[in-house]
Amino acid sequence: MKTHYKTCRGLLLTTALATTGVIATAPVAAQMVLEEITVTAQKREQGINDVGITVNAFSGDMLDDLGVKSAEDMALVTPGLTITNTAATGVPIYTIRGVGFSDYSTAASSTVGLYFDEVAIPYAVMSRGVLFDMERVEVLKGPQGDLYGRNTTAGQINFISKKPTDEFEAGVAVDYSRFNVLDVETYASGPITSGIQARLSAKVVQSSEGWQQSLTREGDTLGKRDEVAVRGLINFDLSDNAKLLLNMHLIRDKSDNLATTAYDGTDIGLDSTQNLISAGAIPYSLGDNRAADWTPGEYRPRRDNEMKGISARLDWDFEGMSLTSITAYDKFDRSEANDWDGAEIRDSNNINVTDIEVFSQEVRLSSNNDSNLSWIAGVYYSKDDMSEDYNYFMNDSYYSVALGITELDTRYDQTTESIAAFGHVEWQMTDKFKLTVGARYTEEDREWSGCTYDRNGTLAFAANNIITPFLIAPAGLPIPDDVADGACAVYNDIEGSDNYGQYSVFTDDIATNKWMWKATLDYAPTDDLLFYGTISKGFKSGGFNGANANTHSQLVPYGPEDLISYELGMKSTLAEGRLQVNAAFFYYDYQDKQEQDTAVTFVGNISGLTNVPKSKIKGGEVEVRWLATEGLTVDMGAAYLDTEITEWEAVSSTDSVYPTIVTFDASGLELANSPKWQFNSTVTYEWAISSKLMMMVAGDAIYKDSTTGGAQGLAYATEDYFLANARMGISDVDGDWSIKLYGRNIFNKYYYPAAFVGGNGPYVRMAGMPVTYGITASFKF
Repeated sequence: MKTHYKTCRGLLLTTALATTGVIATAPVAAQMVLEEITVTAQKREQGINDVGITVNAFSGDMLDDLGVKSAEDMALVTPGLTITNTAATGVPIYTIRGVGFSDYSTAASSTVGLYFDEVAIPYAVMSRGVLFDMERVEVLKGPQGDLYGRNTTAGQINFISKKPTDEFEAGVAVDYSRFNVLDVETYASGPITSGIQARLSAKVVQSSEGWQQSLTREGDTLGKRDEVAVRGLINFDLSDNAKLLLNMHLIRDKSDNLATTAYDGTDIGLDSTQNLISAGAIPYSLGDNRAADWTPGEYRPRRDNEMKGISARLDWDFEGMSLTSITAYDKFDRSEANDWDGAEIRDSNNINVTDIEVFSQEVRLSSNNDSNLSWIAGVYYSKDDMSEDYNYFMNDSYYSVALGITELDTRYDQTTESIAAFGHVEWQMTDKFKLTVGARYTEEDREWSGCTYDRNGTLAFAANNIITPFLIAPAGLPIPDDVADGACAVYNDIEGSDNYGQYSVFTDDIATNKWMWKATLDYAPTDDLLFYGTISKGFKSGGFNGANANTHSQLVPYGPEDLISYELGMKSTLAEGRLQVNAAFFYYDYQDKQEQDTAVTFVGNISGLTNVPKSKIKGGEVEVRWLATEGLTVDMGAAYLDTEITEWEAVSSTDSVYPTIVTFDASGLELANSPKWQFNSTVTYEWAISSKLMMMVAGDAIYKDSTTGGAQGLAYATEDYFLANARMGISDVDGDWSIKLYGRNIFNKYYYPAAFVGGNGPYVRMAGMPVTYGITASFKF
């Protein structure tokens, strides 16, 4: 028989025993080796140590052990990956190796490509939700340059679900944890009839107690969970050489959103208590994970979101080639309230009503023979339509006091259409050298139309009685017609454009036609050692600002960004298969990085977007997996990052007053969301306590360095933090059942992965969860 020991990064430690039983007192001599995980990073099955790409792979069991419940949790276990929550519109911001886009607009595309079963998810807001019944998750670092459909610059995260099986299997896992969280996951898989297999999996998460505590209302908590997810897969064996896999999925989320915690800016060295004054009291707190505040009632942070979709994958092998077709449709709807001022008052509250529909089609042809030359060629098409109604409430804000504006309604529509052709070739030149080259050409068209509308009469009144006579007229601009109640109130200040000098809807379109490419040379002097060097180019298309707006110039689209990556790496298997050491070093030439900036408008300096002309990033990563002794495994990862803006005249938010724009030299500053050091470590020990039972204990350590906030300054900076997790469990030797106790953030460390200005007035932080603990029981049938 075989005894399996799990490591922490998707590699399974397998000890092949010579007898049919295992006893604790007299273990049989065995050869202990690390078993290599299979990945599909290059859209074909390959051993992770045979691929000249920096990739972190996590098995489904490892994700469960580490407590990864959602896509956002991946940042806690992956060096080089940072995921922050804006709290403004519920949009997570993904960053790999310092390459990210800090825009809270729903319409913004992420620099990190997100793929669920090889289907691209074009907007980060669609990635939120539970992960369940996962085969593995792959984090690819750096621009891939050829094989991936939605063009991004940072890398990709591939989420791969478990597929239908030829034999019947089923299981259930029940988890109960602090704050009365009940998490139940179940699956059943197997043949339906000859040539047809199916898999049905589901997950339900419910809790009756929130973990955040109001600073002003005793007993009011936030953070309750109400999530349901279902996935059904049906595989049809059409012939000996062809199969069709249907994937139907639904995620419904009616949980609470989280609130921010406001603090006194002078406590951390800022010049003022708040960015702007507020009309009501702001409760301040520092150092307490659970302390926060929010507006109750209609504006209470909450979600009513639903993601549903279907995909069909056809695989057909014929005459030394394979044809793959992936057709997908996803629909995402939400009505979501967020409170990002950290207070009971309404300084900055919003309700986003969003509708997104995405269709994509990929067809590729690949070689499937054993020759020294393998290749993939294909075409890709996608179209997505988005409509958003961004309702903003600021009754107690500076703008209410100064201008009388209490509510805004920003509505916009966006349509994006993309078509691409790509090719990828791997040539085994000799026994030791392999050359991989690939390229992709993409044409993308994006159309946007939107405006910030009057919602309750206050914006129209301010436009007609304050903005026009006292701000527009003195600037020498054309006098617009009055704004009617409920009408568009964004002034067109772009001379020569249609409706110049009027309050009008902004409409524009952009086209991006670009090449991406990559070239990798692998050198494998032995079967256990691989060196690789890669040069690759990626780009991300431009887009539009979906924030509340005052002028048309604020809504002018930002341009595309380009990144050229130079990377050297090594993958080695040592100590007779018991030690794996991987390392990579990289340098990025980053051009026209998309970044937040300040828009100087009539009403003040508000949210804008721009391109940073030049930046550079360099760093290195090391990953170690070591089977120290029988049953004892050590997993360690480290990432170092050095980012620098080398050219950018950024707008000064403190010195600029419309129409005068004052800039400052931002060169030399670091990029946002770029911790210099990140570490992860896991130690696991498993041993037999009888011929039928196994025991396990494990601990994790996680460290993330501080960030500077980039050009936005100290208010957007975060402190370094260290987290520790622990778990222990018992199971039968065949893995048919297990019971596990666990604790996360066991030292109850206060930490905040994100910090920013809470909309208008307060400085705020998004605190991480306090210590949690629970028990998990799982059974397989």
